[in-house]
Amino acid sequence: MKGFTLIEILLVIGIFALLISFLVPIGLDFYKSQQLETISQEIVQTLRRAQLKAMSIDLDSSFGVYLTNDNYTLFKGDSYKPGDPYNEVFNLPQIITLSGLQEIVFSKSEGIPSGSLPYCEGICKPCSEFLDKTSCLNQQGCSWSARLKKCVGTCTPCGNYTNQIDCQKQIGCSWLPGTRGGNIILSTNGETRTININEMGRVNLQ
Repeated sequence: MKGFTLIEILLVIGIFALLISFLVPIGLDFYKSQQLETISQEIVQTLRRAQLKAMSIDLDSSFGVYLTNDNYTLFKGDSYKPGDPYNEVFNLPQIITLSGLQEIVFSKSEGIPSGSLPYCEGICKPCSEFLDKTSCLNQQGCSWSARLKKCVGTCTPCGNYTNQIDCQKQIGCSWLPGTRGGNIILSTNGETRTININEMGRVNLQ
């Protein structure tokens, strides 16, 4: 029986190596895509579980989900507390990265998601930058020095304002309305999935 020559063996090895180098990246990409889809669905289900537990007034409490790049946790109460015996922790594969909301809490009975309160943000325009008396006096914290003929003082920081009208009067400040819900963004290998929680608490995978 005629055996294989060295050239034939090397040729077969080369073909196998070529196939492996071609198929492995495809398989890895497919695996990452499947993991992304699976984890996204699991987080959606956990969010819905937290909402249902809050709406059913389980343990007479609100419930929420806390997320990091290592894991996500279904927790009891108005905020996440590490080590709480009611916490349910679910590990995340290292190939998945998370951004967006880090914590979402659903209110007891209503199941409405938590959000941020409205606030005044920005950096107020310094008094020294006003060159006329009228605009200087309109900026809270500033006063006009007749002797020096310039605007002096320290403008009132934006964060001190608790209503929209006063905030918007202060140059350099802007009013941000309160928001409820938001997005949780999962990504891997250039692919992303977005989980949106709207103001009424509807959880959607986009």
